[in-house]
Amino acid sequence: MNINTTAKDFEMSAAINQFTRDEVRSALQHFSENIHAIDVFMSDTNGPKGGIDKQALIRVHLRGGEVIALQTVHENMYAAIKMGTKRARRTVRRSMRKSRRVGKLRMRDLLNDTGIQTVT
Repeated sequence: MNINTTAKDFEMSAAINQFTRDEVRSALQHFSENIHAIDVFMSDTNGPKGGIDKQALIRVHLRGGEVIALQTVHENMYAAIKMGTKRARRTVRRSMRKSRRVGKLRMRDLLNDTGIQTVT
């Protein structure tokens, strides 16, 4: 699982970089065989002025070409990353379940088309 982090409009510290990598890795480790790469883009819209303007965009590239992108905004960058990784885990899990369900339906249809009886 390849994790890339990028900061825009602020200086990314080693602590934020390590926190981001640890959170993403722990949240998505279960799905690592289905994930090609993860990009995390962090930005601070208003700079040092403060406010609810810290954004974390997490983009997950799944094997098979599907891309999942989630943006989270919070006043604290660490909280934005933590919330974003939780949302990413739920979304990837939902996508994996959906793809398995579609795969099962297609196999069943294939077997029915060939005349092989299936047990339900």
